[in-house]
Amino acid sequence: MASTTTTISGITVENLVKCAICLDFYNDPRYLPCSHTFCYQCIEKLCTEGIGQCPMRDNTFIRRSIINNLPVNRIAKDLVECIYKSSSSSQTKCDHCKKILSEFICETCSKHFCTICLKLEHDINQFKTHSINIIINENFNQFCPEHIEEKQKYWCNRCQIPVCSDCLLFKHKHHSFITLDNISQTMKIQLHSSAQQLNSTKEILEKLNKKTTEAYHTHYQTHIKIKNHIEQTINQLQALLEERKKYLISTVTKNDAVQQEIIQTQKSNIEDHLKAILIRQLFTKQILKTEDLFQLVKMKNDVINYNQLIQEQCDQLMYGCIFDLQHFTIDSNLSRIQRTLEDLGSLSTETFLTNSVDIRPLLKLSESYGEEKYQEFQGIYAYGYRLHLSVPLTINAILVKVASFNSDLTIYILDHSDVLVQKETIKTSDKHLTTLTWITIPITFQLQHNYYIFVWAQPNAESLSSIAYRDSTHNLRQINQHVSVRSKSAQINKLTNIDINTKINVLYDAFLFDDERNPTVPAIEMILDI
Repeated sequence: MASTTTTISGITVENLVKCAICLDFYNDPRYLPCSHTFCYQCIEKLCTEGIGQCPMRDNTFIRRSIINNLPVNRIAKDLVECIYKSSSSSQTKCDHCKKILSEFICETCSKHFCTICLKLEHDINQFKTHSINIIINENFNQFCPEHIEEKQKYWCNRCQIPVCSDCLLFKHKHHSFITLDNISQTMKIQLHSSAQQLNSTKEILEKLNKKTTEAYHTHYQTHIKIKNHIEQTINQLQALLEERKKYLISTVTKNDAVQQEIIQTQKSNIEDHLKAILIRQLFTKQILKTEDLFQLVKMKNDVINYNQLIQEQCDQLMYGCIFDLQHFTIDSNLSRIQRTLEDLGSLSTETFLTNSVDIRPLLKLSESYGEEKYQEFQGIYAYGYRLHLSVPLTINAILVKVASFNSDLTIYILDHSDVLVQKETIKTSDKHLTTLTWITIPITFQLQHNYYIFVWAQPNAESLSSIAYRDSTHNLRQINQHVSVRSKSAQINKLTNIDINTKINVLYDAFLFDDERNPTVPAIEMILDI
């Protein structure tokens, strides 16, 4: 009997109406300007920072403000509804959402789950301790839909579909083929390799999750310590310091909430991807156990491609999470403090990187406060800082927060005479950056007093790259006891190659000493790995 599942060149209709982001049936499918379709909620997630790009890497730019106006893909929506209505009654729907057909059964919970609900209802520990099995349709039809009495025992290499012996004599007469038994052996080798890659990624994510948890607790403990220090110090001055205490506590709490959210979001993303890895492991292991060669070949492309997609998504998490720790500092001379009650105390910021290996400090040159904005690179200007150093500073890498769509990013280091002494260019591809993201540019150099660091993006005919910044002035501001910076920009001739020992046109601000005329300049998001 022929299969009742409609196929188009071996691809089921169900696969054609699944979102490439959430890998599930479309939920409120919307067209992008490039004609690709995704769920409304998935498009929203792409634009969490106000700006996003089509995951199909076609350079289509999406702004959050236009999502509501995207047209509904009614054909995809109707097909999904038809699939739900025509689903076999023998297939069990998810016990949690009651909408989607279940794909897993948790023997420990005694419940059926779809992929989404399995991730929502199980934490990492439950994935390790619960008995979770994939529900596999054992009723794949092995008979040819055209020659219903012939079993499909061969794989057509050209059409990438299973065929019977009659098909090889007629429709696929001149196509190369292989027996299902032979291709199944190849598939098992590929699945074993994919399983090993998933296991390796899982181990790295588990280490990263452990370090991120440590960072979360460290950040919280530091926050409590700072609060206690502030309270003890302020209480010594009683009523005269009450207003100052309220301000400092409020500021610390507000910024702590922001930083805790950064780490918690990273932890949530890690756990989410770790769940996905565990699910794919379960799926891959179950497929490897099956003795049904037809089923093994039928699921060949989906298993490998989905595993690779999850692998690529996990790669973006591997660098780690950047967060700030604040400290409360106070002058030990109480008599001096009493004379400066109105400006008592200060909050300093330290930036840390947590990855799967350790938690180490970084040097953040950016402004700590203010709204984060983005500036488009026009190819005319490079943005950065002039460094005022009490001792030389050796750097190993520079991090900048950019949205670079298939553009080259270049770091220029200038000496105190505005002459280029070091540069480094990296090629970014649009698979990295659909929104503003921290990018690491390896560059080893010893910075001296009054040296500059600039970042510049090569203009792209298709789109303009952007860099994150916060409003600042040209005034010198202190980063720590050894480092102070001024926000700077330099004029770049995009048509000329800039080589070492070339003098660059740094824009000076001698005419801006009057504070009333001193405009804000972009203090770009830049971190030094020292």
